[in-house]
Amino acid sequence: MDAGDHQRYRIDDRVSTGPVESWNGLDRTLDRPVTIRVLDPSTEIGKRVQLQARSLTRVEHPALLHVLDTIDLEDHFGVVTELLPEETLEDRLSQQSRFSPQEAITIGIQLGEALATLHNAGFALGGLQAKDVGQRKDGTVVIVEGPPTSDAIGIPARPSDDIGALGELLHYLLVGFRPQIDHQGRYELHPALPAPLQQLIRRSVDRDSQWSDATALVLSLRSLQQDFDRLPYGVETTQSDYLRAERTWFAPVAIIAVLAGLVIITGLFVTRTETTPSLAGGVSEVVRLEPEQTILMDNVSDPLADVAPVTSRPSSPSSRLVIVRIVDFDPAGDNDRKEHTEKLDLINNGDSSNGWYTERYTTSDFGKLKDGVGLIIELGPTPQLIDQLRISSPTIDWSFEIFASQDSSGAMQKWGEAVTSRNEISGTITVPLDGAPAATLLLWITDLGKRLPAGGHRVTISELKVSGRPLFG
Repeated sequence: MDAGDHQRYRIDDRVSTGPVESWNGLDRTLDRPVTIRVLDPSTEIGKRVQLQARSLTRVEHPALLHVLDTIDLEDHFGVVTELLPEETLEDRLSQQSRFSPQEAITIGIQLGEALATLHNAGFALGGLQAKDVGQRKDGTVVIVEGPPTSDAIGIPARPSDDIGALGELLHYLLVGFRPQIDHQGRYELHPALPAPLQQLIRRSVDRDSQWSDATALVLSLRSLQQDFDRLPYGVETTQSDYLRAERTWFAPVAIIAVLAGLVIITGLFVTRTETTPSLAGGVSEVVRLEPEQTILMDNVSDPLADVAPVTSRPSSPSSRLVIVRIVDFDPAGDNDRKEHTEKLDLINNGDSSNGWYTERYTTSDFGKLKDGVGLIIELGPTPQLIDQLRISSPTIDWSFEIFASQDSSGAMQKWGEAVTSRNEISGTITVPLDGAPAATLLLWITDLGKRLPAGGHRVTISELKVSGRPLFG
């Protein structure tokens, strides 16, 4: 449909396409910006949306897009709502890796109340993800997909699906990925979650013991919120180095600020002395990524030995960089020197419950068979200034180093020294690399972390994102 006009509403720019299109517009009568969902009422989806929009016009909750009006547009039908927020929870996560427990609980209460309102009216979303929830400038959240303004996210749409989806979303907000599913189809929750939150999320995602309805889940969230408010520094968490490596969620802000200041001061006087042996060997088969499967990476903090120092930084803002390809790197491998090449396409596939993974080893140090394995990340033919590397992994207490090179071939015989490293980390982590020039990065896994419930040790990588800027201008 082309942008048109209406007696009361001016229709301006199209925001999104699909069976239900979203357009920015203006309510001339009240002189306020609005969003207009436009659809074809002759289609099956159009008929459902038209029915539910008119049925839910009087259903109101702050976390549900308020249906202001329904209008006829020639051979199309329009649902007029408040203006869509510019930012979603997915956008927030790409910036900050995770939400604090207090903030996640507040969001869960708002969404749970909205779901209860929707369920009482006889409707359901059929699912809920971070990209389906917008966040207004005042911090409140609103569901931007699904009834009453568009078709259900999943069909069939059942209240039990919504409760499970909200539990998965809370897990995602807290640790950066959805709960993992084991070989028996059971959900595995991240052990770094506080015990009360683990229990609440468990009852949301496990169908056998699921909350009776969304209202019961909201009541539990409100009770947990009060418990958090009564404790001076938050609740007691699971004893995990994950929290220590990530600067614990519940430490007082003042302590975090002091620690950050000490790290900065120390960095001014201490030079890096750690070196890493050269990594030799070939690389294996490559998986190509589409442009939308981009990866954020951080810039390297130390200049490379064979790279001329950069004396000035361009004014260009940091942005998401395109990953040209990812290669599994196992120089100490047996014959093919490959490490699950067939799983590379699971990185950045949009499903955080799976990913590329290493072989399963008897010990966290690779059964003393090798120094490590890795992933080569090629960013293009010319070097760029790398600002950040964001890594998502469900593995607990694993360690890695990051190498950088201006060579774009992906088959370097010598990588030089590691530009940075992290030890005993878990969940999603954003590693600053401070504008290091590189065309290729190597994520080198040095420790496989804690023992798996099924036995053995291995690292899984579900997402890699790189951000940076052009090297010149």
